[in-house]
Amino acid sequence: MRYARVIVGMNHPQTDRVFDYHIPEAFQDEAKEGVRVIVPFGRRNTKTEGYILSLAEESEIPLEKLKDILEILDDGRPIFTPQMLHLAQWMKEHYFCTLNQCLQAIMPTGIKTKSTWQVLLNEAADVSACKGGELAVLEALKEMGGSGALSELEKLLGSGVKNAIQQMQKKKILYLKQKMIRSEYKMEQRFYSINNHTSLWENTIKKVETDKRLSGQKKLLHLFKEKSEISLEEIKKSGIGESPLKTLLKKGILKERIEQIKRAVFSLEDYEKTTPFFPTAEQRAAIEEIEYQIDLEKKNPILLHGITGSGKTEIYMQSIAKILAMGKQAVVLVPEISLTPQMMERFISRFGQAVSITHSRLSAGERLDQWKKARDGEISVMIGPRSALFMPFSDLGMIIIDEVHDNSYISDITPKYDAREAAKFLAEDTGAVLLMGSATPDLVSYHKARQGEYILLELKERTGGGTLPKMQIVDMCKELEEGNRSAFSQILQQEIAINLEKAQQTMLFLNRRGFATFVSCRSCGHVMRCPECGISYTYHAKEDILMCHYCGKTVESPRNCPECGSKYIRYFGTGTQKIEEEVRRLFPRANVLRMDLDTTMGKNSHNQILEAFRKGQADILVGTQMIAKGHDFPNVTLVGIMAADTSLNTGSFYASENTFQLITQAGGRAGRADDSGRVYIQTYQPKHYCITHAAEQNYKGFYEEEILLREMMGYPPFGAFCSVVVSGEVEEDIANAADVLGGILQTENRGNSYFIMGPVPAMLFKFRGEYRQRILIQGHDEDPLVQFVAKCVEKGEQKVGKGIHLQLTRNPLNIV
Repeated sequence: MRYARVIVGMNHPQTDRVFDYHIPEAFQDEAKEGVRVIVPFGRRNTKTEGYILSLAEESEIPLEKLKDILEILDDGRPIFTPQMLHLAQWMKEHYFCTLNQCLQAIMPTGIKTKSTWQVLLNEAADVSACKGGELAVLEALKEMGGSGALSELEKLLGSGVKNAIQQMQKKKILYLKQKMIRSEYKMEQRFYSINNHTSLWENTIKKVETDKRLSGQKKLLHLFKEKSEISLEEIKKSGIGESPLKTLLKKGILKERIEQIKRAVFSLEDYEKTTPFFPTAEQRAAIEEIEYQIDLEKKNPILLHGITGSGKTEIYMQSIAKILAMGKQAVVLVPEISLTPQMMERFISRFGQAVSITHSRLSAGERLDQWKKARDGEISVMIGPRSALFMPFSDLGMIIIDEVHDNSYISDITPKYDAREAAKFLAEDTGAVLLMGSATPDLVSYHKARQGEYILLELKERTGGGTLPKMQIVDMCKELEEGNRSAFSQILQQEIAINLEKAQQTMLFLNRRGFATFVSCRSCGHVMRCPECGISYTYHAKEDILMCHYCGKTVESPRNCPECGSKYIRYFGTGTQKIEEEVRRLFPRANVLRMDLDTTMGKNSHNQILEAFRKGQADILVGTQMIAKGHDFPNVTLVGIMAADTSLNTGSFYASENTFQLITQAGGRAGRADDSGRVYIQTYQPKHYCITHAAEQNYKGFYEEEILLREMMGYPPFGAFCSVVVSGEVEEDIANAADVLGGILQTENRGNSYFIMGPVPAMLFKFRGEYRQRILIQGHDEDPLVQFVAKCVEKGEQKVGKGIHLQLTRNPLNIV
């Protein structure tokens, strides 16, 4: 007799523990560590999805109190490898969330079993005594045909309907039935062949030859004279309907075979095979060090610091070639979906069908099939954003994080994990090599490399003899003094005109989408704001709508002020839509493309825009940071950075670092071939050290200046922060709860070891209908700080009321 230790698929902290279940005899062989199951849970024995964390021969729970596992899912194939279970446990402890939340982040998207409750009316029950809310339920159920979803009734009659339903259950007027909804996203192909029954076959052939009404069956049977097995797709292409097919199947003349197939996300025919390039001396030295680390039992993380165009991708591929030769697998993380097609092209051209990709623009079925290919050993290299880290490879040999400095590796939804930290843990747990590459490494990683915690490899030259672009700072204050109110400086306008004459391409970078950053009434000063988040709407001219860039809510652009009725509505600020419009006005003959979140909502839109630009179908590409990273366009000789200091004013201590990275990365798109390229950095803060160092492309100079400031202020890597956000629907309640937590933090801060800031209203005070207060705690050592704050939050949760949420984040990127 064996027992399974199961965690149920619920996010509530009280259920975030292991429950023992008895394994029935029928499931003894299928019940394994990492398998999904359906178990009865709670007093009502609600069918609930769970995950087996381990098996045991004994249980401390008496046998009579143990419940049986009801069902084994996925044909008994584990959905979590042992390494993924280790990673989930680490994430739970590191990012202050439930183990179930971590498992949900790791498992394939969309396959979790959903449960709904149906309310069914007992037609034979006496309803004469029903009144008030009970009558309302009766009327609603009768309109629904005698049954309906509990969620629909709550939506129709309000949450108070639950009391009426409970009373009606006791009177046996109605009852509840649980319905399980499961999405498997299977793709099946059907094949048909002749059943081996000679006399039946001959009799049918004679009949269809003489009976004109059976022409469809006759045509179908004639197909089998040429092939022994035919697919349903071929039958349909022959113009034969399903009716004759069903008839012959029913008679037993034909038999059906169903084959499960996995979706392909690319065609190998679209890619030309490439061979490894002969490496430069710098590349060779880097490859040799990586290969040396591969052979070591205890490996050190590697930081590959290479200027833009120095051939980091070729190093990735030659290193992976060694991993594949050893029979191992590799994961390649990229920060943006827009980079996936380009990276995919290079890797597929080199490694063929050993490669696959995953990202959020693929369908749920496509993503699940790529996950299955990794599990079944059909692929050896997976490329994608942070979620690609969770592929169920059996023998992981290398994790590559391209553009490791990018903040998109940090999840902004629970669990708020940092894929770079998770990758480091996974590499250590599996014995894989962790290789991180960037032209502008984040300061913490670079500092660790300088201190010897990481191996530092440097590439200081562009491959093919290319040179870095010439970068020039343009003071927009002077442009304004000279009467130029355009978003384009005079010199940038002149350079774009020159590029158009030479048939060379230009990229214009602005890290803000939309047409205008806010909309205001000139009469009364009212600013149009999202009612859910309390921040100003952004105006999108093409659609003529206002959009909240936090929750996605859209409304029609007003013709009159909703506050005073005035028609004097004005659009302030600049976004990519406005830049695109201005480009078209200034250069009416130019072909212009725009790439931002608004133009890349479609499945293959990233690739379509990039391919069109790469093929020379556009002269100018306007975009957000999507265009600033990793792309190689040989004909781009000019880059304009439209508002370089936008990211300097975010209120984050990462602002200078982020600005330096964006300018350097965007500028690096210019001059990737024979022409060195020109970059114009438009700014209102021309003397800021991050902008001057970026213009000189001097990473080390920026690092030395920024690291001194970090050390003086106790910012990472010399200190750490914890943020606690107190949120809830009632403004007064969250303010009181924040004061309670603030008091606990101050009381527990014996010896003033930590600097406590707040509570104060969060910069984003209202978000998706909830009010938010924020407390920031700073300390010298990260682990003791986190333990201190976690202990205080645990005490605070016991004292605050229901409906109040306390969210703890370590080293937050921003404090909104």
